[in-house]
Amino acid sequence: MKTLKNIISAALLLGLVACGDADKQPENTTSIVNDRRVETVQVEQVEHQQIIFATGKLSSKEEAKLSFKTGGIVKAIYVREGQTVSKGQLLAKLAMDEINAQVQQADIGQDQSAINVESAKLALQLAERDYQNAKGLYQDSVATLEQLENAEIQLKNTRNQLEAAKKGLAFSKQNVEVANFNLKYSTIVAPSTGTIFKKLVEVNELVGPGTPVIVFGSKDKAQIIRVNITDKDIIHLNLEDKAEILFDAYPQHKFQGIVKEVASTADPYTGTYEVEIEVLSEGKKLLSGFIGRVNIFTQSRESLMRIPVNALYSAHGQLGEVFVLSNGKANKTSVSIKKIEGDYLLVNKGLKPSDEVIISGVGYLDANQSVSISQNK
Repeated sequence: MKTLKNIISAALLLGLVACGDADKQPENTTSIVNDRRVETVQVEQVEHQQIIFATGKLSSKEEAKLSFKTGGIVKAIYVREGQTVSKGQLLAKLAMDEINAQVQQADIGQDQSAINVESAKLALQLAERDYQNAKGLYQDSVATLEQLENAEIQLKNTRNQLEAAKKGLAFSKQNVEVANFNLKYSTIVAPSTGTIFKKLVEVNELVGPGTPVIVFGSKDKAQIIRVNITDKDIIHLNLEDKAEILFDAYPQHKFQGIVKEVASTADPYTGTYEVEIEVLSEGKKLLSGFIGRVNIFTQSRESLMRIPVNALYSAHGQLGEVFVLSNGKANKTSVSIKKIEGDYLLVNKGLKPSDEVIISGVGYLDANQSVSISQNK
């Protein structure tokens, strides 16, 4: 019996110990479930430079559509597209028969007007002589008052005729100048050293006055790229801001540029503002029509908070949510996202430099859940 009591006592003791261990086990399991291990990083404060991104087409600063002053048949075009030309070089001309005839008519008209002036001068001399004779005879009582008055009227008439002849000569000279001007601009010459971008007509075509014939770009002026930016970006832009331009023709090269002109009013159709950037060719061949991707580095600076993208729990537009470590708990915090820059978010509201944001397991966390920092942080 004594032996049996000892066995029962031992069994009860083991049972109590087992029950005690069983009571402790759920408590440890709960602790493991609630205290999720996470990784954190400290929020970094940065001075952010506002960079404006845009695309545009390369062109010459001085790009012109050259045309004839008068209309006519195109007789010759002496250049091809893409050709480089020198200042004063002949590019195209009209058939000159009609224009030369107009010049000759103007010259003949001027000669005739000059003859008319000389004839009027001779007539005036005769009228002055007749008037003096009539005046002398009238004083001698030989001529009547009527004869004197008639001589005086004739004198005034010849003076008027001389003035009219002089005006006619001046008018004829103007006609000659117009005809010679039209003759001069019945040919097209290069206004400066540059490139022929495009021919718009062919030989033997009939063109009207001012019809574009050749698109010309001057090499005396810098090449530019025009981009359109929004009102949100235009407020950060200033003249002489630096820029970088990438062209597909040179994928590994960043061309430097400078903002030279900024529109003061928006385009009525697009609502955007045109910005003109001078491009430095740096000795490389740049052709009008190249499409460039432009980064404009403004003088605007802003203090922002930078965090990794994987710290973001949710986002809607510019608003997002992250978890900030606070007293061992994941505190869900709303932030205002300024922009995404690579693998980082730039935040302008909701965080401060002393905060630590959770970057691992964010999608499985609940607000105010207890967490522990992983030693692999």
